Amino acid sequence: MFHYTVKVPSSGEILTAKETIIDRLDYFNDCNHYLLFNGGNEAEKRFIMVSEKKATKALLTELKEVFETPVFAEEINVRTVDHKMLKKIHAAKNLMLDRHGYRGDQKTLLITDTATQLIEKVDAMIGFTKYKAFYRRLADYIDRTIEMRARCTYNVVLINKCGICLDAHIELLYGLFSAKGLLIDHVMITGAMYEAENNRKETKCVYFIDDSWEFEDDGVSLKASDEVKLLRKIRKSHNIYITAMTQEQYDKISVLDIFTATFPNMATVDELTTDEKLQYVCSVADEYGFTVNKDGFGSSQFILSSSIEKIETSVRQAVFSKLAANDSEFCLHISDIDVKTKKIKKVSAFTELESLVGLSGVKNTVREIVTFLKKRGKKSVPCLHMAFLGNPGVGKTTVARILARIFFEAGIIKKNLLVETDRGGLIGLYVGHTADKTSRKIESALGGILFVDEAYSLFSESRIDYGHEAVATLVKAMEDKRDEFVCILAGYTNEMNAMLDMNPGLRDRVQFYVDFPDYIEIELLQIFEKLCKDNKYKLSQSAIDTLTGGFSRFVGAKSQNFSNGRLVRKLFERARMKQALRTSSNVITDLDIEAVLVEKDIATLFKGKNHAQIGFKS
Repeated sequence: MFHYTVKVPSSGEILTAKETIIDRLDYFNDCNHYLLFNGGNEAEKRFIMVSEKKATKALLTELKEVFETPVFAEEINVRTVDHKMLKKIHAAKNLMLDRHGYRGDQKTLLITDTATQLIEKVDAMIGFTKYKAFYRRLADYIDRTIEMRARCTYNVVLINKCGICLDAHIELLYGLFSAKGLLIDHVMITGAMYEAENNRKETKCVYFIDDSWEFEDDGVSLKASDEVKLLRKIRKSHNIYITAMTQEQYDKISVLDIFTATFPNMATVDELTTDEKLQYVCSVADEYGFTVNKDGFGSSQFILSSSIEKIETSVRQAVFSKLAANDSEFCLHISDIDVKTKKIKKVSAFTELESLVGLSGVKNTVREIVTFLKKRGKKSVPCLHMAFLGNPGVGKTTVARILARIFFEAGIIKKNLLVETDRGGLIGLYVGHTADKTSRKIESALGGILFVDEAYSLFSESRIDYGHEAVATLVKAMEDKRDEFVCILAGYTNEMNAMLDMNPGLRDRVQFYVDFPDYIEIELLQIFEKLCKDNKYKLSQSAIDTLTGGFSRFVGAKSQNFSNGRLVRKLFERARMKQALRTSSNVITDLDIEAVLVEKDIATLFKGKNHAQIGFKS
């Protein structure tokens, strides 16, 4: 085994794109060599590399491709390095030899900020006074324990009193642990309690336990056994654990001495005050160059009672509405943000389905299925799994989303839930990973619908392709849990037929086959007109005439994989760009449509080269 220090100049552009470099590192690391992040400074970033082979020219070339810049590799003499470096080398070696030791979702995080920079980021956050004070105390506590060289517990429990997503707060904690040198393996693993209990990864990383910590109403003693087992394991672990819960949950579990001993560091994430919420509104509005008229904010029930995430969503929607309406006033008022002043009429799922352009056959099929199940009951058919067959842009995903609501409103499924995924959401990185990843995706859809888009991409004539493992897992669940969820497989008609034949039991598990035909000319025009209406644009008669001729030519020249509604949206987006450059009005004319239809990628969709037939002016 060979060991190297790899140095990469920080000036390389690729190092500024953290998500990209993380993806490339994951691709580079395998059973023959492994790169472990080891800090750095403004001049260079450092990694520890273990490899079964010497750092040959080929390996250095591969590293150069990863970082898009020349790298320097220096061999490490393990007999002379200090204990800290030796631990990191062992960690890298263990990660190379056993990459399957973790349970949960693993995410590589490369935090290059110093502790001082991280504290400045925390101080710059609006609100969260108690969290900020805790963050500073934790930084000091880490410094003291490092000086004492004591093995201390850094596990943290976050008390979420405002109901917001805590991802930013958790990542800031991770950054502090990283900046203080407490981590060897720079990953965050997220998993439920049972996954944390079965986690075998012991390389000084951060594990976030994402669970509800639920207990029986008659006390923790009746339900504490599983939790206590996990807590005892955590206390022996070298990893750092973070979890989050409500105040009520914390009050119940904190009566267990072993919990407070395992999670001695407790931080409260409080709700923002009205003034802090107003500050937040101003900061979001400022991103778009908007100001805020503060009158009425202090007495607004919406501001007083809503979470910061709900307020942020309303602010962004208000900005978009003003921009779409070409409003010349770049100032937000409470009436723009307070959604309670806007009466929104709830539309039934069936009404929404009927409002879709075309798809009469699809609508009839859905109506027949629901009517039959209402009369005869869900148990009247072996299963409800479906295949949506058709070209892109014909509404397969849209109908699936509406179908989840229809089935829920009719009592056919327990949850108004649609989990969307594709090959990437089911296929793992190694043998055995795919089955686990597919199973977890199925678990997330129980009670609702699992929608697998472009399902044909799971098909392969090669028996060693992981698609077979995903399909086998899917088929078993479609049978064993047929009463617990509905699976919809969607994709091109021909490719889907080949995919359905790849597993002997797959076609038998699919009860309903729904064909989505391509849109005809008039339907394409109706979709374009609806896009105009939804975005407050008007369409001149000359533009309608030009579009009619254009859609007629598109349909006459369409290929097997005609993109239907996606093509219409592309035309609309480009037409309104042309319109914005030409005039400040909101009327799209034939000039805008003609300018789009002659663009190279659009024009190639016509059969032949005689574009004059579309109706262009000479």
